[in-house]
Amino acid sequence: MKSILENHILSLKDKLAIDLSVFDPAFLERTIAARMASKSIKSADLYLSNLQENKEEQAELARNLSNSYSEFFRNPLTFAYLEQIILPGLLEKRRISREKKIRIWSAACASGQEAYSLSILCDELTQNKPKETQCLIFATDHNESELTKAQVGDYTSATLGKVSLNRIQTYFIQKEETYSVIPRLKEIINFSVFDLLSGEGTCPPASIYGNFDLIFCSNLLFYYKPVYRNRILDKLGNSLANGGYLITSETEREIAKGNNYREVFANSAIFQKKAMGNGQWAIDIG
Repeated sequence: MKSILENHILSLKDKLAIDLSVFDPAFLERTIAARMASKSIKSADLYLSNLQENKEEQAELARNLSNSYSEFFRNPLTFAYLEQIILPGLLEKRRISREKKIRIWSAACASGQEAYSLSILCDELTQNKPKETQCLIFATDHNESELTKAQVGDYTSATLGKVSLNRIQTYFIQKEETYSVIPRLKEIINFSVFDLLSGEGTCPPASIYGNFDLIFCSNLLFYYKPVYRNRILDKLGNSLANGGYLITSETEREIAKGNNYREVFANSAIFQKKAMGNGQWAIDIG
C-alpha cells in the first residue's frame, strides 16, 4: 500500500481537510485499511482513487485520522502525581510569588474531558487558597466540532467511569441521559482552535505569551512522522515556563525522552525540559 499511497498523497492534499503526509505511515495505512474494510473495498488504489471525488468519505477519513478519543482522568497514575505532588508544589510556590496564577495548557483537548479533569483538580486544591491563587486552563484542538462539544460540556455516564461518585455529585448535573459539568469548572477554561502543526505561533493566542507551568499533550505524538513530532515538542518546549512540566501518554515516553526532556518520576510520562545552554535541569521536585 505504501507506494500506492505515496502516489495519491499529493493529489489529495488540496481536497482533504487534513494533510496525509504528516502522519506516521503505519498509522495512516492502518486507518485507510480500516476504511477500506468498512466499504468492502480490497484495492487501495481503487479506494484512494474514489476518495478524490467522494466528499463524504473524505470527511470520514479525516475524522478517523483526527484522534478525538478522550477520557476523564485517563491515566490514574498521572493524575495522582498531579493531585498529590505537582499541583500542590506549584500552589506553594505561588504562595510566596508575585505571580499567583498557575497556567495550564491542554494542547489536544478533543471533547474536553482532559481539561475538565484538570479543572476539577484545580478547584479541589484551591478551595482554601486566597482568591487570587487559581488556575487558568487553555484548552485547544484543531477540530472545531470537538471543541464545540467541549464547550457544551455534556457527557454520557459511560464516559465517567474513572470519575469518583463524590466528584460526579459535586461537579456534574444529571440531565436525563447526560451529565453536564457545572459552570464553575468552565469559568477557568478558555477553549480555542489551535493547530500544533501550523506556523502561527508557539502557543494559543488567548494565552498571549505561553509560559505554562503545565502542558498536557497526550496520545497525539505517535500519530505523526518523527519530523512533525519534533516540531510539536519544540513548540511545546518554547511555551513551557522555567521548571514547567510536559505530560504525554505512556506510549509516548520514549519520544519525549529523546528531545531534551527528562522524566521526573519513573514510568510516569511526566517530563521537564532541560535548561538551555548549561545542560542542567530547570528544577527538581521538592
